[in-house]
Amino acid sequence: MAQDATRGRELKRRRVALSVATADKPVELRVAPDYLTTLEFDSPVDRDSVTLDDSGSRFARVEVNDHTVVLRPAMEVASGQSVALTVPFADGLAPPRAVFSLVTHGSEVDGQVMVSRLPRTAEAVQAELDEVRAACAAKDAELEALRVRSAASGPAGMIFAGLLNPKGVQTGKIDPTEDAGSGRLALEEIVTHRASEWAAVALRVRNTGAEPWTPTEGRLATVASGERIDVLAVRMREPRIEPGGTALVVVETGAPSWPDGVALRLELRDREGSRRLLIPRFAF
Repeated sequence: MAQDATRGRELKRRRVALSVATADKPVELRVAPDYLTTLEFDSPVDRDSVTLDDSGSRFARVEVNDHTVVLRPAMEVASGQSVALTVPFADGLAPPRAVFSLVTHGSEVDGQVMVSRLPRTAEAVQAELDEVRAACAAKDAELEALRVRSAASGPAGMIFAGLLNPKGVQTGKIDPTEDAGSGRLALEEIVTHRASEWAAVALRVRNTGAEPWTPTEGRLATVASGERIDVLAVRMREPRIEPGGTALVVVETGAPSWPDGVALRLELRDREGSRRLLIPRFAF
């Protein structure tokens, strides 16, 4: 079960600057099974004095070199708990050590951590500033895309995009059948929408399992011939469906290529394909 929880985490690259004032204040680092966390130091490490408070043997790999420490947990660090890592330096300068608090985060893991202790050069400061500016530019582009999307949403946006026309939209509700897939997922409601230029299936899904679930792929096909129908997108408002929670999942297609009333089959999968929701037969 712990193995499943590590999948899909986002790798982060971080910079940590140490100072005398904060020398003994632990820096929180996010670690996870199946991921390597590499700490890179600008000062030589006292390799023989590095300590990891791991009485429970929770780490499968701990590798200490002159300027790096590499970690890989064998299991999750339990919620509310942490593992202390102390890295003394070999040059006798201040601060004499770096202290870290290792935790597990549900969606992120620190893959590369650059730890600076010595006074940074102008080139290093400029490089970090360039990174911050690039990150800000990316966020600005993302916000602009959201603004454009928001401006084009609603009935007006659909009309401008040619998604609404005199032929209208046919909407129907289908009684859900029992899930024929795997992964402890329950289908509570199916609502279909069909227009001349697009179609969509809205499914209310309950996660009855013990791990979050995020559908990323939809496979739609006719039952009789197995002919695949292109799925343009699988969307949710939430980033994931938490255990015991429900969410609305919308599957979008282009212009319907199948006749009215033809039996269809829809399968939703997560990124790993380990948990799926199957609707073996429905029509719209």
